[in-house]
Amino acid sequence: MSSALGFDLKRCAAVASASVLLGWVFGDVVLGLALGLAVLLAQQLHGAWLLQRWMQNHEGALPPRRGLFGDIGMHVDRAQRQARKRKKRLTKVAARFRQAASANPDGAIIIDGADRIEWINKAAAHFLGLRQAQDQGQLVVNLVRNPGFSTWLEARNEDEPFELDSPLNSADRLLLRALPYGDFKRMVIVRNITRLHKLEQMRRDFVANVSHELRSPLTVVVGYLEGMGEDEHLPERLHRPVQQMARQTARMTRIVEDLLRLSRIESEPNAAVHSAINMGDLVDSLLRDAQRITAVEQVFEHNVDHAVLLLGDYNEVYSALSNLLFNAVQYTPAGGRIELNWLADGGGARFEVRDSGEGIEAHHLSRLTERFYRVDKARSQSIGGTGLGLAIVKHVLMRHEAHLRISSEIGKGSLFACEFPASRVDCQPMQHDTPLDATRAPESVIDKDAAPTAISFDAPRG
Repeated sequence: MSSALGFDLKRCAAVASASVLLGWVFGDVVLGLALGLAVLLAQQLHGAWLLQRWMQNHEGALPPRRGLFGDIGMHVDRAQRQARKRKKRLTKVAARFRQAASANPDGAIIIDGADRIEWINKAAAHFLGLRQAQDQGQLVVNLVRNPGFSTWLEARNEDEPFELDSPLNSADRLLLRALPYGDFKRMVIVRNITRLHKLEQMRRDFVANVSHELRSPLTVVVGYLEGMGEDEHLPERLHRPVQQMARQTARMTRIVEDLLRLSRIESEPNAAVHSAINMGDLVDSLLRDAQRITAVEQVFEHNVDHAVLLLGDYNEVYSALSNLLFNAVQYTPAGGRIELNWLADGGGARFEVRDSGEGIEAHHLSRLTERFYRVDKARSQSIGGTGLGLAIVKHVLMRHEAHLRISSEIGKGSLFACEFPASRVDCQPMQHDTPLDATRAPESVIDKDAAPTAISFDAPRG
């Protein structure tokens, strides 16, 4: 039994005894008990009133330190003191967080589950033209006017960044990333990547300009070498050097052409033209070309859903898929099997190139789409690849909002899967079998040097 309860019981017993005694003296015990009960009730009501007044405004003295109400008051007072201490600590922590977030050169915006702004730091306000105090509680999509931004925010993909031009200065480029924060909240990190963007543009311009300048002298050299190779009076000792120079010059020409093609693709990062492509005809063309270039007997199989059409640029798609297929041809031994599949995949579609070739080791995987990266340098030189094929594939798929997912196992072969979203797929039957630009031979971007992978490359949105 607590001391407070014991005190109240003793007081009740004392009042009851006094009331009985007083009633016996005056000859009415019942009246005495009624008076005693009234006194006890008045005491309890007074204690409750003191406690209630103190809890409301903390004015006046604390309730009596004896009894249940006094005990309750002490517990409440102790809990409030502890709560005030915790609040002070949390306030200091929040203040330090705000100071650190405000000093961060990257912008930060905290939004709730309904995408309403709860907090903005100075950098985010500066980058996006927001107001720290006035814009709190507003929908962030109403303040950052960009259709791509709204779509990206609704997708809630934590691994997918988003790029956009600054609303205040179109010359500035911003990179946004949304991270989970608290319960059903997100923190949008805003970073200024203008300098990196300009450096990347300078690199693309440099490569394009240098490649363009190399075309003319290479054309002259090729012409002279062809003339020398056809010269009947050319000394025998010069035949082999001229042939080697011709092969290397042809390879350099292919490298220059691929660099120019890659620069053109990079200079137009937006999605390619939406035109219906009959994938059945495209796969037939790929197989005919692959069978023409193979030097050994290989088994080709294909499975095409003719009701699924791809929306995009025919020549670009052909270039990308032909690179994947011709790589499989180069790295699949005699008697091996190469399979092409075009299938519906959920709301989208998937193009697969599966082979029973050599496969590739895991430590090469993260670098396979880099320009000029070599898995097997000796074999690459003998095959004559440019080292740009997979880079071209990656950028073509990015322009078509697609993902490149590739798996490979040493000695068992590789699987190249190009996954296209629903926005790039039309499942209506096609009335005409001739795809856009099918009568015109697509540009050849065959890279015999590219290799299978076991990594995925996702096209950025926005």
